[in-house]
Amino acid sequence: MKFIILIWSIMLVLQAETTSITVQEHNSFHNANNRTTLKAYKKRKMHALHKIDEKQAAQLVKNETGEEIISSTLTHRGNSLFYDIDTKNHTVELDAIDGTILKKVKK
Repeated sequence: MKFIILIWSIMLVLQAETTSITVQEHNSFHNANNRTTLKAYKKRKMHALHKIDEKQAAQLVKNETGEEIISSTLTHRGNSLFYDIDTKNHTVELDAIDGTILKKVKK
């Protein structure tokens, strides 16, 4: 029981640290129909909400890791909007709203 409470409290702390988008903004990304035009609409909606563009995100990650960027994808999980950026030796999740590094994993 203590383990479950510990895990739950850690999840709450991690959730509180990320910058959130509103529920309406999050729901605007999702549709049951995955046609190409709707995928493009979803992509445009996410790009309209971010405050950090791809060049700024790449520069922040380059400063953090010292490596060139291989790929960068704007995505979301729950109410967090972030870039999933790959370098040669790291995978980095960078908050697309305020530019903080959410996760840095060595490959």
